Amino acid sequence: MKLSAIASKAAISAAFLCISTSSYASFTEGFNTPEVLPAGWITQNLSTLNATGNPWSVADGIHDEFNDLVVSPHAGDGMALVNYTSVGSGTGTINNWLISPLITGLHNGDTFSFYTTTTPGSEYPDRLEFRMSTGSGTDVGSSTTSVGSFTTMLLSVNPTVGVGGYPEDWTKYTVTLSGLSAPIDGRVAFRYFVPNGGPSGDNSNIIGLDDFSYVSAVPEPGSVTMLLAGVGVLAGLQRRRQKARRAA
Repeated sequence: MKLSAIASKAAISAAFLCISTSSYASFTEGFNTPEVLPAGWITQNLSTLNATGNPWSVADGIHDEFNDLVVSPHAGDGMALVNYTSVGSGTGTINNWLISPLITGLHNGDTFSFYTTTTPGSEYPDRLEFRMSTGSGTDVGSSTTSVGSFTTMLLSVNPTVGVGGYPEDWTKYTVTLSGLSAPIDGRVAFRYFVPNGGPSGDNSNIIGLDDFSYVSAVPEPGSVTMLLAGVGVLAGLQRRRQKARRAA
């Protein structure tokens, strides 16, 4: 079946619309393999007594002291976890990091999203920061309050560390990049940052993280090429139809 002139023009217009509005997921991470940190993700625990504290981990859910499952993953078989045992013992400042793989070509309009929660009725408040660093490095400094090269704060969950301020059901957060003068390479990181935390502290309990996603606002080069090829075919069909009309 040959395309009519109207159909050809409509299809070409639709193809250009796709080029201008489509976006492509750069990557997602569901943390679906318990006890295994996903490839490319890095942990760094700078909390008080970090040598005996625990870094971020991947588990099948949040369990209580009787090992009963209290919070299941948002989806899939696993979730990322971090808790008050970031501090080795007693009371201290928690500064515990989960750093993403390198992301190339970050643009304005790119979006990040993730789900997070704590246990129901938590009496020990938590805080989670979502930060960005430019370049390929993973430097987060060396002290309990340092951020290293991750100086850009994208989002803070429960910034005042208030009781009841952290979501007790899986809650989605989304951040859209803006203010970049040009495309950059970089990393994002989750910072579990809680003062007066640890086993004996008044703050810090446990938080879960799941279904992280990075979506680029710019189409992937291969997808653009395919769309342009489709436009070329449609344009060729239109020219053939016009020539056939002249010959008639």
